[in-house]
Amino acid sequence: MFRYTSRRHKQLMDVSELALQDASESSLPRESRIATTVLQDRRKYQQWETRHANLLLPVAQHSRKKRQIVALRNAEVELVHRRAFFNYLQAHEVRGKQRERLFRLFHSTLDYNDAILAEHRHYMLAVSSRISTDHIIDVMDDVTSTRLLRQYEKTFGRYFEMKCYVACARDSDCSQLVYQSMRDLQKQLLRIRRQIESEPPSGNGGNFDRQELLARSGRYKALNYLNA
Repeated sequence: MFRYTSRRHKQLMDVSELALQDASESSLPRESRIATTVLQDRRKYQQWETRHANLLLPVAQHSRKKRQIVALRNAEVELVHRRAFFNYLQAHEVRGKQRERLFRLFHSTLDYNDAILAEHRHYMLAVSSRISTDHIIDVMDDVTSTRLLRQYEKTFGRYFEMKCYVACARDSDCSQLVYQSMRDLQKQLLRIRRQIESEPPSGNGGNFDRQELLARSGRYKALNYLNA
């Protein structure tokens, strides 16, 4: 069993696991499938537990709501980056030589088949963690975080698409034009990151300890994070 650093750290992980259990029973096929797989496969669960506990450690180290929320936002940004490659492959149905070229770019030290397995594992764990961190943000009643993180995810997705295009393009003139757009998107991402780091959380609720206690008591109804 993983050793947690504090009572709050364990509480965060307990709530995270409950979110996965809820997701496994949801009507959303991707979340349900991935959450079920992680919960039922002992090895995958241990991988998720270790990675997710490390992801939430900065949250557990703070007692004030603003610092907890900023740490959660930073965790979600990291998960956006972890999911980006697999999301791109799925969205654009990348096949053949282009797919191999991209895997060499992002997994240069691995065999192609090993890289595919590694990327799929990273993606599953990232989706599982995102389900849980989304739920914790909703428990803390912070719609500001949801707005900023969705904006960051959308902008980063566009940036990543351009990065992959440049990596596979054969026309240097087109690549240069796209590269200039990438620089503009990088500036947007930096601006959103500054907001993520500085914009105060919304809602009048207290820190995680208080909100989680209210949620368990029934005096506070957590939002439905899967249908937001």
